[in-house]
Amino acid sequence: MRSVVGAERSTRWLGAVAVFTIALVPFVGYLAPLGFAPLLALCGLLATPGLARPRPASPPAMALFVLVVWALISLAWSPGAPSVSDLKDSGDLESFTGLKLVFQLGLYGAAIAALSGLSDRSARRAATVLAVSVLSLALLVALDGVSGAAFYQWLRAVTNDPIRPDLAVVKVSIATYALALLFWPTARIMSGRGWTPAAFVLLGAVIVGAVALSADASWAALAFGFIAFGAVRLFGKVAARSLVAVVAAPFVLGPVLLLWGVHSGLVAWLHEHVPRSWDARLDIWAFTADHVQAHAIRGWGLDASRTFGPAIPLHTHNAALQLWLELGAVGAALGGVFFSWVAYRIVALTGESREEGAIAAAALVTYLTIGALSFGVWQEWWLALGALTVIACDISRKD
Repeated sequence: MRSVVGAERSTRWLGAVAVFTIALVPFVGYLAPLGFAPLLALCGLLATPGLARPRPASPPAMALFVLVVWALISLAWSPGAPSVSDLKDSGDLESFTGLKLVFQLGLYGAAIAALSGLSDRSARRAATVLAVSVLSLALLVALDGVSGAAFYQWLRAVTNDPIRPDLAVVKVSIATYALALLFWPTARIMSGRGWTPAAFVLLGAVIVGAVALSADASWAALAFGFIAFGAVRLFGKVAARSLVAVVAAPFVLGPVLLLWGVHSGLVAWLHEHVPRSWDARLDIWAFTADHVQAHAIRGWGLDASRTFGPAIPLHTHNAALQLWLELGAVGAALGGVFFSWVAYRIVALTGESREEGAIAAAALVTYLTIGALSFGVWQEWWLALGALTVIACDISRKD
């Protein structure tokens, strides 16, 4: 009993940080999804005292550290590198991707490492808040999705910041990406507590919201997540080991597969059968794969994606291809090592518990699927969501 009480006291502050962070998920997710970045940064700052004890080196963290160092080095030849003379105020620093990556690695990493030390009691308290928060966000997004984002438009109107209906739908749809990721640890918590009806309500709300708001990447990622979940749940470590190869493949073969698709005529065939948004992605991916060849080893440099004009609007909409284009084979290999190591750890976790391994596999596949279809690989709010998902999965394991 004394050891349990002592453990609880030692993580009381961390438990409060976890509850505070998770309680804000529905507000940030619905009103300002980009706010996940400052939320996780604040979480990392507040959780820093929990890092007082020495910890063994983490291979995935080391891979990310080397990746960030390589990204900073690539600024030496990147056409997207900011000029030091232009960095005069905080607004200019906001555009300095390399600097932000340094802070994100430190702060998001601190949040994950510190909150992994939560006592079981603190984790259960945080798990309760997670279940309530994610279900609340899912129901709100589903109802607003069915109504064409009417409630979101009303909120913007009463705050003297009206928004067009189509833009309101896009704004609300961003929350579906957070829901697709957080569904897995939340469903694990609900099923573990016997709240099975709530888990089905959550699933229905997530699907309704994604479909109603035309968030194709969200429901596609959720579908692939279910495939990964089912495979690991049914076949255990065999499926988990296969996942390592599946995860590594895009980082190794991404450009080659795209170029094969172009030369074989498959991409041209797809152009005739996919919706406009996917048609645009095919053009971006083909252009990216072609330009990877110019600097296949070193890449064009960090943020070079932003310098190709309308051919690549801001980023490639594919994490592996963006790493190949900007950081070359070196960056793609480091990104592949990181995610492959995460998948490898899921093999060991599956050996301990198939259910927990399946949840982790589903969350990983969901994140990688969305990253392969939407968003830039360096977007801080998207990286913050990845960190939040890791924290949520760890909390669900202790519930």
